Amino acid sequence: MRNLLGSLFKILGVISGIVFGLWGLIVLVGVVNEVAGFFGVVVGFMLFPVMFVVAPFYALVAWGNWLPLIIVYGGGILTAILYGIGSLISGEE
Repeated sequence: MRNLLGSLFKILGVISGIVFGLWGLIVLVGVVNEVAGFFGVVVGFMLFPVMFVVAPFYALVAWGNWLPLIIVYGGGILTAILYGIGSLISGEE
């Protein structure tokens, strides 16, 4: 029973990671497109991790928009918490 419940939390963590990751990608591509245009999006995909770190803070500072920051970092924290709970419940066997 513990393994089943732990696996459920892990699956929820993975699903939330996929959902928030794709949602964050779409929002951040919109932010980069608004600021730098199409070529900014192309460069953003080449520097993919930098786009995920810098673009949410840029949207917050320049536009006062918290949504990209909440989606990217809040979604990552939620994913880590769900997966961590699943790992703690299922334990080492």
